[in-house]
Amino acid sequence: MDNVLPLIDMKKDTWILPSSDDLHDYSFVFEYLPNEWFKETIKKIAKENITIGRLKLSTLNRYNYSLMVFFDFLESYDIELATFKDISYELIEGFVHYLLANVDSPSTRSVIIASLKHHIKHGQMFEWEGFPAFEVFDGTEQRTLQTEDTLKSMLIDDVVMDSIDSSLRQWKSTINPVLENLNDVVLWVLITVIRHTGIRLTEALNLNSDCLNRDLMKKYLLEVVSPKNETERFIPVSKEVAVAIDYLSQTTKDLRVDLNSNKLFYYNLIFKNSYKILDQNTARDWLRNKFIKKFDIKDSNGKLAVLTFHNFRHQIGTDLLNNGMSAFEVMQYLGHESMHSTRLYAKVRNDRLTKEYKKVGFIGVIKQSIENIVDEEGKQLDSEKRLMAQLPDGVCAKPINTKVIDCKKPNACLFCPKFITTPEFLDIHKVHLERIRADKERYLAEDLMGSEYHLFETEKALEDIISRLQPSKKGDH
Repeated sequence: MDNVLPLIDMKKDTWILPSSDDLHDYSFVFEYLPNEWFKETIKKIAKENITIGRLKLSTLNRYNYSLMVFFDFLESYDIELATFKDISYELIEGFVHYLLANVDSPSTRSVIIASLKHHIKHGQMFEWEGFPAFEVFDGTEQRTLQTEDTLKSMLIDDVVMDSIDSSLRQWKSTINPVLENLNDVVLWVLITVIRHTGIRLTEALNLNSDCLNRDLMKKYLLEVVSPKNETERFIPVSKEVAVAIDYLSQTTKDLRVDLNSNKLFYYNLIFKNSYKILDQNTARDWLRNKFIKKFDIKDSNGKLAVLTFHNFRHQIGTDLLNNGMSAFEVMQYLGHESMHSTRLYAKVRNDRLTKEYKKVGFIGVIKQSIENIVDEEGKQLDSEKRLMAQLPDGVCAKPINTKVIDCKKPNACLFCPKFITTPEFLDIHKVHLERIRADKERYLAEDLMGSEYHLFETEKALEDIISRLQPSKKGDH
């Protein structure tokens, strides 16, 4: 993000920073903040995070404008804060209920509370003046807002999906793959690829003309490079997808030479009689106006369908799970960074998977008590098995049912599906998290916990564990 740092002027209340992809510029606005302390502090937090580069500029931008909701809340209830120092747990609890009453979208509520937490914890971590000296988030905020443990669904209506497939087949039979029809060919191929693979729109637009490969069995593999998390993966694709990509590749063969570019998706700016790489905003507009409206695609209620490219991603994830693919395989196929994303993307229709997903996270299983843990025959653990299984912060299920000579995941229990923990270890997990946060800079400097990625994943894992270990009147989580 070095290219945006020179554009940051701490004296101004609005920063316009260029996007690193094909989106519009990002506006960071601070003029709504109630006093100079907040303006100076929020700007400082934004600049430091941009400098560090741990979070993407798009995420920091969302955090910036999402924070506005918190100050709207304060104004609505005539609450005056000179700094963050006077924020209390009770105030956070009130804000959570305000979000439930005023913000419909669970994902939007999640970002808003994450934004507030991001700013407060940044100041606490560096022990700045004007921040609470104690914890004001109890870890249940996301659960209360129904975002952490809710399996969200954005499934496509069966009627809509049938209409989409029918329209794509009809369209293919009428499109002549020549440069004069480039925009139609491009949109047909783009929808076909995402509809059958579930890759992100950014990943599709990032495809190169040589993205198709063959494995040893001569099956098609699509090379997908994700700008979101800078990873590469190969996913199997149908002949239908391969034909579509080859269709477009042949159409733009001479154009790619003229433009000296290997990208797959271009479009024709008809009024300017020029060509450029297809961007997200244009692609989304075309989906709505050049496909849904053109083919009059309606839902089961007879209304024009509301569809995004991301709906196909949810659909694919759900179908893969319901057809027997494991959650970890789906996570790898979709290119998720964690199981949390997989869990949120899919609507699980059968009870077995639903029960699994209640357990899946960064850890294996949460029990209310060690007394609830039994071996494979359903018997209570004897003293020998209990001793073998005992961990400082939980229990390892592997030696309960299998003799373990050497664990392949030493010191990685938080991320192991065999790990079991209970509320009696809650304080230990809290201390662990506090220690990581307090010594984060030292850990990174001295490389005590492996990579920076591992450190932050461990922190997230502990936050999830602590949230789910909070006292409950019911049985196992």
